[in-house]
Amino acid sequence: MATVSFSSDWSHQQSGDIRSGESLRIDYATERLPHCRAERYGRRAWSILVHLRFHPSGQEQAGDVSSGACEVEVPANTSRIELWFNNTDHTGCSSWDSRYGQNYWLDVKAAG
Repeated sequence: MATVSFSSDWSHQQSGDIRSGESLRIDYATERLPHCRAERYGRRAWSILVHLRFHPSGQEQAGDVSSGACEVEVPANTSRIELWFNNTDHTGCSSWDSRYGQNYWLDVKAAG
């Protein structure tokens, strides 16, 4: 399984080849989006979601990386993945990690 890590120093690294039809692990340093951290009744009331768009199909999926990681299945026939992150909380706070609106792009190899 390939892993893409988004580090607290704003770099990102890939380990292994991302392949269509296989799993992809996304590791995310939550320190990248530290602003929306409300609590409610003494419990965490915030989340960080990774939003993925698979090309060329345009299929979209989201995963929760609030705990630092998630795994997604890469659909068959995917050649590229576009992704971005959104941190929200129950107060309406919202912040983004999207390369200033350009999003992150990952190349995908054919299944094989």
